Amino acid sequence: MKALLYATLVLGLVAGSVQAGTILVVTDCQVPGVADGDHNDDSLVTFLQGLGHTVDTYGMNKTMQGDLDATDLQHANDADLIVFSRRTNSGAYNKGTQWNTLTTPLLLQSGYLTRDSRWDWTTGGSGDVTATETDMAIKAGQTGHFSLTAVHTITGPVTLFDWSGVPAGKNQAPKGVFIPLETDCDVAGTILVGTMDQAPAALRGMLLELPQGTDTGNGVLGAQRVLFSHWGYDDPPTGTNGPGETPSEWEDYITQDYKNVMENIITTMIPEPATLTLLVAGAVATLIRRKK
Repeated sequence: MKALLYATLVLGLVAGSVQAGTILVVTDCQVPGVADGDHNDDSLVTFLQGLGHTVDTYGMNKTMQGDLDATDLQHANDADLIVFSRRTNSGAYNKGTQWNTLTTPLLLQSGYLTRDSRWDWTTGGSGDVTATETDMAIKAGQTGHFSLTAVHTITGPVTLFDWSGVPAGKNQAPKGVFIPLETDCDVAGTILVGTMDQAPAALRGMLLELPQGTDTGNGVLGAQRVLFSHWGYDDPPTGTNGPGETPSEWEDYITQDYKNVMENIITTMIPEPATLTLLVAGAVATLIRRKK
């Protein structure tokens, strides 16, 4: 009995611990706790840590702009997931082949980089959703997609943004949700999950998945990719788009459902620990047999 109790405890501890992963955050924002620079993504780091993950802040403060060097690649390859912030200058990361061919899954929050002049995740450009829009519509047949079911079950339309707290005189999206047209989300293999905006001619892709092996024409994807966009909180430190006309950041104006969708995505994209758990289970079974 003692052996069974011990084995069960070990299995539970190991299985629980392997759920967490290492997430590399890529952003132009400064590392939390460092005095200089802007801190628009401090709350993003806090959110990821709150999900139980280790955040590698190496990619913050513009460290991974331009060509990736050996140290950059080591951090990218060692991570379980890369979260690429909306708070990035897309032109400074316009090295589509190197980002597309990385074998680490990547969650992108910037619609600028999906363009055919950047990473080629779509066959066109990008533009702003109507400023007052808050909801994402779910495409037919996608209600069971992992982004809507993995941890939290979410039904559409999904309210992702709440502009009610925007300062007086700015009672709309402070800066756009900049994403590709739905009709341009047609790279072979693309799974379009959710759209924003109302006019059929202007529907835009808010949430889409590109599987590993997708040929973008700018490199074959080395692992799964997901776009789940954000609004343009990329104000300078003296900006006035945030609550009370203060600088804004990642967590401003997003809803709990926004965070739930993101948690669903992250939980799915970080490699499953099932293999390790099975190995531990086998070792535990052996221990129990030996104790008998």
